[in-house]
Amino acid sequence: MGRAKSKVKPEVHRDAYPVGRVSTEFFLRGFDLICQLDDDVASCLIIVTLWHASLRDTENSKPMGVRELSRQLDMPFETVRRHVRKLVRSGVCLAHGDGITLAATVRRSARTTDVLRKIYLNAVRLLGSLGRIGLANHQPRRSSPGSRRLDKEQTIIAVAALGVLLAAMKVLRGHFDGDLMSGLVFTAIRAANVQHIANTAPEANRDILPDSDRRPVSIAAIAASMRLPYETVRRHAAKLVREGKCIRAGRRGVVAPESAFRQMAVQANLVHKLAVGFLSELRSAGVKV
Repeated sequence: MGRAKSKVKPEVHRDAYPVGRVSTEFFLRGFDLICQLDDDVASCLIIVTLWHASLRDTENSKPMGVRELSRQLDMPFETVRRHVRKLVRSGVCLAHGDGITLAATVRRSARTTDVLRKIYLNAVRLLGSLGRIGLANHQPRRSSPGSRRLDKEQTIIAVAALGVLLAAMKVLRGHFDGDLMSGLVFTAIRAANVQHIANTAPEANRDILPDSDRRPVSIAAIAASMRLPYETVRRHAAKLVREGKCIRAGRRGVVAPESAFRQMAVQANLVHKLAVGFLSELRSAGVKV
């Protein structure tokens, strides 16, 4: 009889866990900003995917098919098609044969411009955090007083950050069996658990932080930080506890334990790869980071 094959745990990059700790706030703020574009999460992701594509190629923006949207978002084809129909009916998107584009009125609206500016500011905070752990060295440019428009370099940073947010949400969906909201609630819990030490010297915290360093957080605090209904967060947190991804700490709240992160080596490496790719994209575009 042959031996049963043992599962080999992937080697985690030495910077993966520090990058994960300092980038969680970027992902959570980014999700909050994206959700300002529509009341439905799936519709928001479709809007941002089309928006990101148009920002990356302003001169040759082409319609994107539903199948390509489904592939990029890692969402079921029928789910994407249903939301696309709704967005076309509402005028947010325009149909072009087999593809769709984001309506110009939406791309150029004051709200969209404001969201892009806030995404840029969020990206600058991430660059600062990556600098504290030795991965970047960025000096943000000062905007003109009263200006709400981004200059060329700031736009490059914002567009690259949009791409990272979309890719990170795809990673979350993959690990949480397609349930993006559970992934985001887990991310919010893990961020709150270690907020008091997230930006300390990386040399002391290269590995996963032990449970003794994690502080429980209440469901009410998570709901407030994510601006989501209490019941929505409670339901997803209960699911995370049932799956062993979080544990209850009595009345003090919930904790994302060390054991949950030991099962996420692949995802830790993917997040590190996203951060490195983000920096590489900026350097290729001439941004000093």
